[in-house]
Amino acid sequence: MYNDFFFPYEKAKLWTGNMILLSLSNFLLYASLYTMLPVLPLWIVRYWYCSYAEAGAAVAVFGLAMFLPGAFNSYLIDTFKRKSVCLIAMFLFVASGLLYPYVATVGWVALVRVLQGALFGIITMTTGSTLVIDVTASRRRTDANIAFAWAGRIGMAVGLALGVYIYPYWNFHHIIYTSMVLGALAWALVLAVKVPFRAPLSTSWFSLDHFLLPRTLWPGLNMMLVAIVFGILAAHVYNELFFVSILIGFILSLLLFRYVLSHTSGRSEVEWGQAAMIGGLLLLNFSNMLMDSYIAGLLLGVGIGTTVSRFFVKMISLPRHCERGTGNNTYQLMWEAGVMGGFLL
Repeated sequence: MYNDFFFPYEKAKLWTGNMILLSLSNFLLYASLYTMLPVLPLWIVRYWYCSYAEAGAAVAVFGLAMFLPGAFNSYLIDTFKRKSVCLIAMFLFVASGLLYPYVATVGWVALVRVLQGALFGIITMTTGSTLVIDVTASRRRTDANIAFAWAGRIGMAVGLALGVYIYPYWNFHHIIYTSMVLGALAWALVLAVKVPFRAPLSTSWFSLDHFLLPRTLWPGLNMMLVAIVFGILAAHVYNELFFVSILIGFILSLLLFRYVLSHTSGRSEVEWGQAAMIGGLLLLNFSNMLMDSYIAGLLLGVGIGTTVSRFFVKMISLPRHCERGTGNNTYQLMWEAGVMGGFLL
């Protein structure tokens, strides 16, 4: 008791068992989602002979669908067990992938994407915006949110590289099964998380709580521009080593964020990240050499990772008391909307 009183910061661990399980689950969940992203439009065009614009729209509607359950978020997590809501949504999200081979039109593909987008919106709200905060000591919650978000970013790059790599060699059904296995593992890890008991509350059906925080919309709109660039790259480049280069760039930006740029101003971090990102885009545009594209991917990974990290920290620092989860969820929604918007472009 006396140690807790005099040295409270020494007792607050970030990487508890629950935090490790949730971060690994987020990594696998995003890997599952982004494995299908480069595959679906090619499959749609090949199967139904439609335009790339139609295929892109059917896939990108996912980003808008994530906003559909938002007004009910507060009611769901205050009325029911948060872990149960997450597990049910995640199970339905994974299982809905089986619908793709049996749909009859591109419109039905879009409906499946709407269903998955709405479910994914619930999943991101209950994990990063709720469970991570519930299982972490209050003084380490900012660190926990940052670590959890980084697990998802790395999962995105891994999923894109995996999807681009296996598509030429594997049957579409096998790619779906691969995505489902990753999602099922993510579900199993959440199942193992131990969440403190929380008594249900009586709340209104509709609320902006755990949905959107207007105070964070300005940095969120800035961050969306970076997400749009990432979405354009995901749709435009079909080279798994390019996304591996982005993955390495993400890891480098994480190390820079932790050891080099930790004492610089947020403005300097964003400027440095934007310079790296613009350099990567210019190199990708004006050079036809394969090695240059990998260097461009590395620069883009460093630039996107550094810039988005700083905007994310801003978005979870602006909320007031009990608004952290809402700020985090605003980031998740705006990031996915930006990526899918860029993918459609």
